[in-house]
Amino acid sequence: MSQTAITQIPILEIACFNQESAVVAARAGADRIELCKDYHLGGLSADIEILQELKSQLTTPIYTMVRPHAEGFCYGESDFESMKRTLNSLKSCGADGFVFGILNRSPQMSCDPNLPWVDVSRNKQLVQLAGGRPCTFHRAFDLIPESHWENALADIMECGFASILTNGGPSGTKATESMDKLQTLVRYKTQLQREQKIRGNRVPEIIVGGGVRASNIGLLQSITGASAFHSAALVASKAVTSAKEVSDMKGGIAQAWEADKKAQ
Repeated sequence: MSQTAITQIPILEIACFNQESAVVAARAGADRIELCKDYHLGGLSADIEILQELKSQLTTPIYTMVRPHAEGFCYGESDFESMKRTLNSLKSCGADGFVFGILNRSPQMSCDPNLPWVDVSRNKQLVQLAGGRPCTFHRAFDLIPESHWENALADIMECGFASILTNGGPSGTKATESMDKLQTLVRYKTQLQREQKIRGNRVPEIIVGGGVRASNIGLLQSITGASAFHSAALVASKAVTSAKEVSDMKGGIAQAWEADKKAQ
């Protein structure tokens, strides 16, 4: 069981790759939507027209992906300029937050071992461009070796991110395979929050994603102590979010939270 006290019930964010999924997720009780496209590519920048439609239909907060392609998270200048334009367009259409992440290096690159993993300058520019709307550093984090997490977290905090989405292991790992690492990361985040509170700095929340389902979300919550969870809530080979899966995950979160409160 996690030793991290959670004072508020954790939230559930649903990744939606089409308009129908977002509507289903919102009506089933999702606390937040992550809007993107191209599931088979791991999620690319959200469609502006779909965002406009959803903002006219839903009150659920919608965070939008800003990712120009699936060829890694190290971007050239043209990619970066494209990301800035995309973020501005999504912001003008009412996006409630943004999801992105830019790295200086990748596991495949041969470079100076002292080169920081997180591109602080470019990420900070995008966070500032968001104009106060919260930003999530997405699973680019999963490419960063665990031995560099503390430095990466400090850099992500310097950029001004509100949260980090991670499965706790190499890209493609399921969160259930990394629960000990996720627990350590959440505890470190909690320690940082205590230290930074007097300085007024915001420490990013940890969002656990990667194979999160109703069948394991209670265990993940109890072990990791995370305050947010992320799932596409897709079942079988269907392309649309499952309302039942969303509802069951919400129930699993509530049940685990109540159990942890009683145990504290």
